[in-house]
Amino acid sequence: MKRLALVSPLPPARSGVAEFSKRVARELSRVVRVEARESGERAWLEAADERLYQIGNNALHSGAYEAALAVPGVVELHDAVLHHFLLGRLSREKYVEEIVYSGGEWERGMAEELWLRRGDASSDAGFFARPLLRRVVESARAVIVHNPGALRRVREARSQAGVAQPMFEIPHYVDPPEVVSAEEVAQARRELGLDEGDLLISCFGFQRPPRRLRSVLRVVKRLARPVKLLVAGAFVSVEYEQALAPLLGSDRVVRLPFLSERELAIYAASTDVCVNLRSPSAGETSGIAVKLMARGKPVVVTDSEEVSAFPNDAVVGIDSGEAEEEMLAEALQALLADAGLREAIGAAAARHIRVRHGFEAVLPLYLEALGLTDVS
Repeated sequence: MKRLALVSPLPPARSGVAEFSKRVARELSRVVRVEARESGERAWLEAADERLYQIGNNALHSGAYEAALAVPGVVELHDAVLHHFLLGRLSREKYVEEIVYSGGEWERGMAEELWLRRGDASSDAGFFARPLLRRVVESARAVIVHNPGALRRVREARSQAGVAQPMFEIPHYVDPPEVVSAEEVAQARRELGLDEGDLLISCFGFQRPPRRLRSVLRVVKRLARPVKLLVAGAFVSVEYEQALAPLLGSDRVVRLPFLSERELAIYAASTDVCVNLRSPSAGETSGIAVKLMARGKPVVVTDSEEVSAFPNDAVVGIDSGEAEEEMLAEALQALLADAGLREAIGAAAARHIRVRHGFEAVLPLYLEALGLTDVS
């Protein structure tokens, strides 16, 4: 049996990519021998028949990024922007040179300005507009992404580098939803303080400014219906959490920390509407969004290239920018007022995920990208 070296964050790392990689390794093990590590020395990497590097836009991916540059393989990008990852590991001089390497000498002045503004990197669109993908793309044998927006960014990086490696858009794999009993749902809703007839809106995941939590909190505060907002997940910084403290202190808001996979399943099953916004986007496909969709829940997303592969009836899209809060308010009011609408969107979402995102659908695409179609 052929051997695949997979380099990625792995559990118990508190990362959606770690859980994703665990599941992908499990499923690929049906047809190839998978050895998964968080980093890899050259001899181990070179001894494999192929290498799969799971790379995203934070420090947990350092081992995969370094291995991908050392020994070429297939790079799976969970974020099609690596700017913040690189900003966190490079000196000023190396950071400026990285931008120049990716975008050209005319970017040098802008690179110096971005370095001075680096404290705003999590929300400043200028950082998201420069993905800094060139180095990892030109060293890869092939690149996997999960949505059309990410594919466009990789195509642009490939053009900058003057290379022509294969690119593969593979839908973000998600397991069938875990079974959650009615008793577990009832208990979770009681613990969250919901009365009979109350509705639950949820925001799951690592809370950063692009997740638009401030907008969500403002909108929920003025909804007419009796609702609770569950905010589950760690905050990117104490300062960001403190900035939102007046809104988070509302009696409509319930806070929970990082959730285990089982806890996420229970609270997802207990949710009436999930809000999963992204602006600016790092080209990611949200693992939270596809999990909630698989469970048949309506998900409100930022209308963008990253979600353009989802059918229009399977998600609720809203604009970013000035119209964001008004559109979000209208969307939530409509969804909360109409159980039939919630059920119809959730059913369309579950159908789409089952057909396009299940492993039977994506396995042939992975094997093609990995050059392992002959796995005998």
